[in-house]
Amino acid sequence: MRGFIAAVFLLGLARFVLTVAGFPDSMVKFVSMSVVLTAGMIYFALRTNRHKERLWASYLLFFPYMVVEVAALAYTWATGRQTIFHAAEYSFGTSIGLHTVGHLIGGLTWEPLISFVVMEVIWWIAGRFRRS
Repeated sequence: MRGFIAAVFLLGLARFVLTVAGFPDSMVKFVSMSVVLTAGMIYFALRTNRHKERLWASYLLFFPYMVVEVAALAYTWATGRQTIFHAAEYSFGTSIGLHTVGHLIGGLTWEPLISFVVMEVIWWIAGRFRRS
């Protein structure tokens, strides 16, 4: 778990540094925390035995993502300097304040819960293959 947490955090930090350094969003978007989150979801769906462990894993995976997102959005909000974190394709036309609060709430509620459901589905499907 520590490796996934570190990878999500470091990719998020790299994404922030690149966007603040002025690299174009078309390049920065490939520094993706989502790829590591997806890999972590699949890994922990297959490597954990209990529902509670998968639920805990989903929250731990999303915590560094939420920290980076909220910090980067707060930076954008405080400085007025545009970053990829509040680009039009990611903010759905919301204000920076609403976007920041939305990530804070989402990162503690629906985002890890949806990942937990996905992990449960992967675990269930994998179990069907193991039995046959």
